[in-house]
Amino acid sequence: NGYDWLLHGCHALSEVAVAYFPNYQYNCSAVKAFRRIIKEHAVLLNQLTEAGFTPHTTTLTPQQIAIIVRFWGTPALVYEMIKKNSYLAVPKMGKKI
Repeated sequence: NGYDWLLHGCHALSEVAVAYFPNYQYNCSAVKAFRRIIKEHAVLLNQLTEAGFTPHTTTLTPQQIAIIVRFWGTPALVYEMIKKNSYLAVPKMGKKI
């Protein structure tokens, strides 16, 4: 379960999202969580936007992946954090108005 592949070349956003959020049953759910968390972190979003990331990006460039890894660490590190703090794995629920 190494993540060396992540550090080489471009990758589908869905692949990267699933690597960071393996606890979701569906890939689309991991993608939604991935995009939501990026959107919630202004500095991360700003740096990714400067690197060409948009709300419609489907493929991440090596530069964009490097930014994500710099902010979050590798998926293995995130997985270990979730394992130690299970509340991190709980999807955020939207507020009903």
